[in-house]
Amino acid sequence: MTPSISPERKRFMKKGVERRMNVLAGLGLSMVWLLAACGGPPHVVTQKVYADPNREVGLQIVSENSRGDGFSHPAFLKNSDIANVLKGLYVERRSSAVSLPLLGGGQSERYPVFNQNEIAFFAPLLAQGFGLAQPNEVVTFYERGEISNLHELTTSGGLFIQGNVLYVILSNHAAQTEIWQDVEEYHSPVRLQPLKQLEPQPGQLVFDPPQFMAPPQKETFGTIVTGKPWQAGVRFKELR
Repeated sequence: MTPSISPERKRFMKKGVERRMNVLAGLGLSMVWLLAACGGPPHVVTQKVYADPNREVGLQIVSENSRGDGFSHPAFLKNSDIANVLKGLYVERRSSAVSLPLLGGGQSERYPVFNQNEIAFFAPLLAQGFGLAQPNEVVTFYERGEISNLHELTTSGGLFIQGNVLYVILSNHAAQTEIWQDVEEYHSPVRLQPLKQLEPQPGQLVFDPPQFMAPPQKETFGTIVTGKPWQAGVRFKELR
């Protein structure tokens, strides 16, 4: 005969199971966090701040970061702090690839990285991202736009703060890809990995006025991305 179990005993056993399940769940979450911090899915966006079909702002863990205690995150910036940096960023390219000593280095052409609508859109979201970011996380951005039935442009990169300097990584600037190719091969990796460079691009990232630019870092993100993306540091607090 199977012994009967009192209602009180059943409640006690149920609570015991629940406690064990909670412990296991906690261990599972700890393992997920450990994998993400120490080598889980490499170099992908780990938290989304905002996402729609064409734009995204998120956080990406940089496990290789070994600069002391890491980045100066979380950081609480005003929307205007971010906007002042974004509106001063330019891509600079020389109009001629050939530079002759007698003719000078050739003329340079500048293109703003972000237009006014993009600055108004991204500034508050990036500021929100900095408030959430941890010392080992970069705030990332991604944008795509169709220019025809066959082609689209992709712009992506990230931002981080060290001390009084806000660094901007521009991995892709209006990089053109075929829409089918972007969907099949590039769209997902770049959206998930905004620091991934689609292809090397000539030129450099600069800030205007130039007196607010910080010296370039000795360390780069070469171990994180394919190629060497543009990077510029801005002493953003002095812009106020």
